[in-house]
Amino acid sequence: MDDTTTIGELRAAVAQFVSARDWEQFHTPKNLAISIAIEAAEIMEHFQWSSLEQAAALVTDDDARAEVADELADVLIYCLSFANAAQIDIAAAIRAKLARNEGRFPVDKVNGRLGARPSPDA
Repeated sequence: MDDTTTIGELRAAVAQFVSARDWEQFHTPKNLAISIAIEAAEIMEHFQWSSLEQAAALVTDDDARAEVADELADVLIYCLSFANAAQIDIAAAIRAKLARNEGRFPVDKVNGRLGARPSPDA
C-alpha cells in the first residue's frame, strides 16, 4: 500500500476521522506535538532493556511487530494531524530538510560513519 497511497490521501483520511469526532478543538499543534512524543515513547518501550540481538528478533516476531506497527501508526497519524493543524506541506518539508542535510552531511565525509559531524560551512 505504501506504493499506491499518497500522503495527501492519508492526510485526508486523518482529517475526516478527526472531523467526524469533532476533535479539531483538541488537535492543536501543542497537543499533537506532545502526543507524537508520547506515542514515540511507546515504540521505544518495546525495545527497552533489550540487547541489540533481542531488539532485532523482536521485529521478526509477527505479534511483536504488529504491536510496534500499531504504535508507529499512532505516531504517523498524529504527525499527519499535526501537519493538518499547522498547515505544513509534508512533502515540501521533507524535501527541504533532505536538501539541507545534503550540505550538512556530504557523502564523501560521512559515508558509513554514524555520529559524523555536520559540515561547518553548511
